[in-house]
Amino acid sequence: MQSSPALGSPKDVLSIRDFRNLWIGQAISRIGDALYFLGPLFVVKKLFNDDAMVGYVGALEAVPWLLFGTFAGAMADRMDRKKLLVWSDLLSTIVLVAFLVYLLLLQGDPPRWPFYVFGPLLATLRVFFMPAKNAVIPRLVPPEKLMGANAFSAATDQFAWLLGNMLTALLGSIVESFSPGRFLQVMVIANALTFAVSVWFLVKLPSVEPERDNIHESHMFQDVVKGIEYARKDEVIGLSLLASFGLALFMSPFFVVYFAINQQWFDNKVATVALIEGCFIVGMLAMSFIVPKMKFHRPGLAYSLGLGLAGVMVVFMGFSPFVTLYAFWNLVCGFAIGAVDVPMRTYQQLKVPDEYRGRIMSLGMLIWMSVQPFGMALGGAILKILGPVLMHMVMGLGFAFTGLAPLMSKAFREATLPDISAQQQEDILEKSELEEAQIR
Repeated sequence: MQSSPALGSPKDVLSIRDFRNLWIGQAISRIGDALYFLGPLFVVKKLFNDDAMVGYVGALEAVPWLLFGTFAGAMADRMDRKKLLVWSDLLSTIVLVAFLVYLLLLQGDPPRWPFYVFGPLLATLRVFFMPAKNAVIPRLVPPEKLMGANAFSAATDQFAWLLGNMLTALLGSIVESFSPGRFLQVMVIANALTFAVSVWFLVKLPSVEPERDNIHESHMFQDVVKGIEYARKDEVIGLSLLASFGLALFMSPFFVVYFAINQQWFDNKVATVALIEGCFIVGMLAMSFIVPKMKFHRPGLAYSLGLGLAGVMVVFMGFSPFVTLYAFWNLVCGFAIGAVDVPMRTYQQLKVPDEYRGRIMSLGMLIWMSVQPFGMALGGAILKILGPVLMHMVMGLGFAFTGLAPLMSKAFREATLPDISAQQQEDILEKSELEEAQIR
């Protein structure tokens, strides 16, 4: 007789059909994100050799979060979250096809302006995808499997990003010998295909309407204010969001630094940047599988210690002008960061009622992405002043302070994952079975 899969294991959560479709769509779409993020930045560096422009291009892609992040979360708490997911990926496909047509009609290498236009436009559509996705997961899996589902989702994010980096390096080694413009065309085609395939799986999801009765009794702006007020009143969630501000500030210059040290210390090949970033992702990927087995009961403590350790690793990177050693510190840093996200995300999903979940999920991304324009735009300029060694020290010490400062709060230190009563679990499972029966 075959034994049943462990509760919350990948095999267990993938046995849930709706989560499986979301997972496949997420994985494919994430590979495309990796292809398109690293590829254009590398093309900018190759074509214009301008660290500041690398920072500006990355920063502009974060601006839509500042403009629309809170409203995207409010929309995820007002309308069918499945529709937000499908339309986000469908419109992203259309934008990339339009960009590809422009590149094919262009004579020679692309000028600067398309890098400042198409990236932010695509990022605007992605703003509405992330809060909806994170709010959907707790509706597709029972509470006792949520930690495992989050860990597997996080692992998928990291593995897909790693695979995207590997494909970028492979395609880059083949195509970049012709021209950076041709390399960019290949990246755009690959990303458009991933979004199109993602839509195919996302349309199979059931309708996921927010669990609230007063949607039409308040304006969207009022919903935004209520979501912020909810986060402010919960000390643990509020401090985790505040810590994400510091983390984003000190992490945002990383790709600017990667490309600069690749030119100064290493061989200035896209494969080297992909290797360094890949080691970080492998660490996060491995930790995503380990976290559920460790049974974290204090998400705040895990969050702080993980960021503190990551800060030390970043400082070590600044004194490691050797590819192998630099990649090793990135690997260890990935292990540390991997212990941060899943327990805190699970805490938020279990603690926050479904009617607020989209807004709280979007606040974390809003803070992260709205700080990035500032951090990335200044990254290249500060790097020129400080140099790579001091720049790593500033980022590493910033990581450590960001992680350890919330430990001054007793509520944050002692926060535990909320208990879900047997009756709540039974109600949620009964509702899930009813929804699945209606679909059939």
